[in-house]
Amino acid sequence: MLAEEVEELHAIHPDKRIELDVIGDSQGVWDGQRPQQLLGNLVHNAIRYGARDAPVRVVATCDVTQIRIEVRNSGPAIARTSLAHNFDPLARSGEHEDKSNASNLGLGLYIASEIAKAHHGEIEARSDGTETAFSVLLPRAGDL
Repeated sequence: MLAEEVEELHAIHPDKRIELDVIGDSQGVWDGQRPQQLLGNLVHNAIRYGARDAPVRVVATCDVTQIRIEVRNSGPAIARTSLAHNFDPLARSGEHEDKSNASNLGLGLYIASEIAKAHHGEIEARSDGTETAFSVLLPRAGDL
């Protein structure tokens, strides 16, 4: 599922390097293609706001009970005040607002967050002067 989504994203953005590293068995029980949508939203966000010449890195670390998917990109840091509201609906960070895409409603991270919650998972973001990372923790199986 992860490789399929990364291949599709690469086809949409052929000029962007998207690297995938899967550590462990990434199989689990989830609601159809929602985790793919979650990953797609995070990668689109990383491409939109990250450094143009740096790759977007997707790392999935899997253990017996859960999978952690992390999407990382290089570029300017997101202010702490903005990080706190990144998952709010219709929220877009002012310093990273994509002026070329006025139709962007700021729902991608909100939707990713809701998908994580629906799967009894968690999502968080961190950012510093060198890298921004969005991490999603999903149980491998659960009541949906």
